Amino acid sequence: MIADWTRHLFFGHYLTFVSWKALKRLLRERRSGASAADRKAAVVRIRAEAAHHRRADAGRHVIDPPSAGHLEWTSVILASYHELRPDFGSDQEAIDAIGDALERAYATRLNLFLLDLLMRGFGGRPERARRILDWALRQYGDWFEWSDEVAADAYTCTIRRCWYFEFLSAHDLPRLTTVLCRLDGLWFNRMDPERHGMRFDHERYTTQGYGSTSCIFPIRRA
Repeated sequence: MIADWTRHLFFGHYLTFVSWKALKRLLRERRSGASAADRKAAVVRIRAEAAHHRRADAGRHVIDPPSAGHLEWTSVILASYHELRPDFGSDQEAIDAIGDALERAYATRLNLFLLDLLMRGFGGRPERARRILDWALRQYGDWFEWSDEVAADAYTCTIRRCWYFEFLSAHDLPRLTTVLCRLDGLWFNRMDPERHGMRFDHERYTTQGYGSTSCIFPIRRA
């Protein structure tokens, strides 16, 4: 297990920093005709709302260092959605735009290289995939509840309780969870049978953000 302070640093600072850059860029793009003062005022509003959520939601959503990091990160996404929503014709358009912005921001060469390295560790063996993904999921903290199933040719992880979905559902925006679900695609959409010995079963994949009762990540041997 990685040290608690490292997990808080990753979720609460690194992910927040990258998301902030992406969301401020999206704000500039959507309000290119606005004055610099107006755009600055929008950033101030986002920061203020995010700080409010960190204070108001800490009591019910923070149980360990990773969840404190989740709250810092996701509060910025929630506040940015509220600020940007009037710039779009529908809720879904705003969610899609935020998802696009975050996906581009995290699809760096370094991040994709590290994900490729992690998946190379699968070696075409479901049990090895289980050990690696079990370790990765444990870094998300005690809030998450999941189970996994290993067969000779497949591995399936089922997440029954997701911090992000519960936090955003508490704010009446469960669908906004999909902007975070899309980040999972950075690894499973690049799973290559030749390099990793495994393939992702897209037909069985689903998440709570997309309306399922659980999140299912199915992997099969190539």
